[in-house]
Amino acid sequence: MKEIINTFVDFALEQKKLQFSPNDLDAVLIKENIVKQENNLLSISNYEILIPYLFGRYQDKYGFQMSDSFEKNIEFIINILQHFDHTENFHNFLIFEKEVWKFIIRKANSNHNESFNTFLEAIDSENIPEYINNFSEAYSSLLPELNLTVDQILANTICLVEITKSDTEYNFNLGLILSGIREKSYSDYDFGIELLKKSVDLEDINDNILSAIVTGLYESKNIVFYNDILNELIEKDLKLNVIFFGLSKISNIQNRDCDIFIQIVEKYIGSYLYKTSVLALVFTILRSNEEKYHAYCFQKFLNEIDNENTAQYILGNLMLVKEYYPQKIEVVIKFIRQPYFSIEKHIRLLNGFLWHVRKICFFKNVVLNITDKKPFKSFIKSFQSYLFTLDKSDLDSFLIDLLTNNTASKRFLGVEIFHFLSDRVPYIFTLNILELSPLSQYKLWMSLTDDFNDPSQRIVPLLPLLDSSSELIRESFICKLEEISEDYGGHVPQALENNLDLQNPFYKNTLERIKVYISEYHKKNTELKNSIKEFNPYNTNYKLIRSFNDSFHKSMGKSINKDLENDSLLSILGGNTIQLAKGGGFRMGADQPISELSTFGSSFTMPRSYFINYNKYEIEKGLYRKKDWSDEDFAQIIKTLENE
Repeated sequence: MKEIINTFVDFALEQKKLQFSPNDLDAVLIKENIVKQENNLLSISNYEILIPYLFGRYQDKYGFQMSDSFEKNIEFIINILQHFDHTENFHNFLIFEKEVWKFIIRKANSNHNESFNTFLEAIDSENIPEYINNFSEAYSSLLPELNLTVDQILANTICLVEITKSDTEYNFNLGLILSGIREKSYSDYDFGIELLKKSVDLEDINDNILSAIVTGLYESKNIVFYNDILNELIEKDLKLNVIFFGLSKISNIQNRDCDIFIQIVEKYIGSYLYKTSVLALVFTILRSNEEKYHAYCFQKFLNEIDNENTAQYILGNLMLVKEYYPQKIEVVIKFIRQPYFSIEKHIRLLNGFLWHVRKICFFKNVVLNITDKKPFKSFIKSFQSYLFTLDKSDLDSFLIDLLTNNTASKRFLGVEIFHFLSDRVPYIFTLNILELSPLSQYKLWMSLTDDFNDPSQRIVPLLPLLDSSSELIRESFICKLEEISEDYGGHVPQALENNLDLQNPFYKNTLERIKVYISEYHKKNTELKNSIKEFNPYNTNYKLIRSFNDSFHKSMGKSINKDLENDSLLSILGGNTIQLAKGGGFRMGADQPISELSTFGSSFTMPRSYFINYNKYEIEKGLYRKKDWSDEDFAQIIKTLENE
């Protein structure tokens, strides 16, 4: 078998690759699970067996010897990794890279008593080598089996934590280092106790290191460790936050653990100094399978939500808890109702919470309570992407309830949600709005035709009302379309033409009616005014307008003519469509540099009445939007509907 493996290693070194054809290798290698077959190619599956052979053959071929200097050993690692092509199968190369690092670290420690202290202390924090991440990962995974003293491990760990520190929310390398310390403490309890005693007395040690030691020791001996060692430290008020966070990270929590943690919670939760670490213990209890304690946890969350900093910690962790939706809703609602709650400060936290709980009932509770707390405040934009993750039928049902609600703040919320749902294309209800009661149909078009800029955005989803069984609904909606056309003119008939089957006589007559209305309206209100010079700005401000036009056209004309002469973009716009690839650009002339296309412009339609008297428009619309409806407002409508 050794001969077969050596032959394979020689072949791999010669070919400089880690992926092979089935015809290249001996079938015994597959049978012994040293290599595996994937997609008609063979790749290494057992690096632990192969790497010692690879190391030996590489030594023979290139004369390398392990050194007492770990820096020299790293040069070997880099050379052997550079020897192989990593482009064919990068995933396999990464596995190979990790195993090479582990082999050299293990061999350096066992054969040369390498402690890695000198190597780590020599690293310049201002010029950290790229390979430190590979070393950190391999060293951390091997830590439980390495022959190192307590002082050496602590010194290495302190160095690695400093070298790999990062401002990111989660430091991957730090996580690996702490995992190694935790496993070392778990696998060798007596050694872990020595680590704990030593680290408690160190002032410059990272708190996370001590927490990882506590976690490993508690998982190793549980109540024995707590009674013999940890309880005494707690009674002395030594590193309480560190200890509590360490306990909060244990796995496989049992009934006795919950009892101990509850004792700690009851004793220390009243102190602001330990609030967060104690709440971390509460979350640990909630993660356990001991369901009888879970109600206790949620009660603690409710009790502590009145503090803003504590509340953000609670919600940030509660969003990761599975199930318990009613209890989580209760906590979130109480959070929203707190005096400190601010949409600007806390809306991102709630958005993150919603992404972890994609249920319409949760969304409804959140947005309705925000609306109650902060009526007529815009905040749905923060949830815009989340809206499209909800079941469309459930969302439509909720949306229609909001739009037809008598409470103005809820209608405001509904209109805002509808606006973002139809941000790109007109939003069409999944539910059949003709199945709503006639009064709800009436309220629906009143809400959606109140305030908007793009007629198609609001008119299109309401077009089914032209087929309403109620004559009042049909006629009132058409009258509203006529009113809208006063502000938006041809945009209204355009929306009808694009979205109605004009083979239907009723639809066709409705369209003609709107067009006639627009024509008559402009005869009375626009053409008449234009015929009176005093009402026409081109007469009252003629000199200013002409001066501006002359200056503008003169300057722009020169620029356009110059660019046309230079065989530029403008010279071909008239008869060509230009397609730009991602990252593409344009240039205005043959001798001009290429400019990247990075800015897009857009325009939107504004209502005519806004420009006549924008103050009046804003006041009237603002007052109407904030006015609650009452049953009396619809008494005549209801009576008419009943008589149909």
